Amino acid sequence: MFRHSLAAALFATALLTAPATAQNDPRMMERLYDPTEIVRIEGRTNVQTTIRFGEGEAIENVAIGDSQAWQVTPNRRANLLFVKPLAPRASTNMTVVTNRHTYLFDLVANPSSRSPLYILTFTYPVELQPEPDEQLAEAMPAVTANAVEMAAANDDYAIIDPATVNRAWASTGAINLLPEEIYDDGDATFMTWPVGRAMPAILVMDHEGNEGPVNYAVRGDTIVLDLVPGTIILRSGDNEARLVNQGAAGAFLADGTARPGAERN
Repeated sequence: MFRHSLAAALFATALLTAPATAQNDPRMMERLYDPTEIVRIEGRTNVQTTIRFGEGEAIENVAIGDSQAWQVTPNRRANLLFVKPLAPRASTNMTVVTNRHTYLFDLVANPSSRSPLYILTFTYPVELQPEPDEQLAEAMPAVTANAVEMAAANDDYAIIDPATVNRAWASTGAINLLPEEIYDDGDATFMTWPVGRAMPAILVMDHEGNEGPVNYAVRGDTIVLDLVPGTIILRSGDNEARLVNQGAAGAFLADGTARPGAERN
């Protein structure tokens, strides 16, 4: 009797922790968030996977081990992440940091997969209630800094001196892919798109001319690249546009090497 009870308990635990599929369709999956778990996403070339985060959750940072192996693009609201492999057996890891949680992924392309993942939706355990002291602190009125002060204090990419900003960026290609604003500060590149317009895939080019995705952060409506490339490629389907940095940093490629024919200042 004890053995039967133990087996039943173990089976129930397995059901709680295993990913659930929507209406028995393995391409649509729900997974309970666990900060200690590495989530495996099995993809296939030319098939996009959507990762859906919780209500009120917004992506702040995305870091990928091999940015040339998988294409990674957020939506404008920063609550969805679109990923797809760029080679039949591309594999890498990815970390996503939101305003609430940190997620760890293994991204693995499998050309023989008959049911590549279409959408992964995270569900969440009931959050712990704050301690009484925390509730009291939340109820107390507080003096808050303005947005500029908060950005300067907490954001590594805050622009303190507008005079240091380079806006000398030229554009070519499909107009509907272009951001409404782009600038850099010599260390990072900032781009925003018009409200309601889908953001294209963002790629950069290395010294061998190879294109690949780039790590970025999301700051409100602004996408922040953690480098200043000479050329940014924007792509959506068959449409393509390019942004060319005509400022001082534009002499260098994404990997830090000089553009052919460019001179250092």
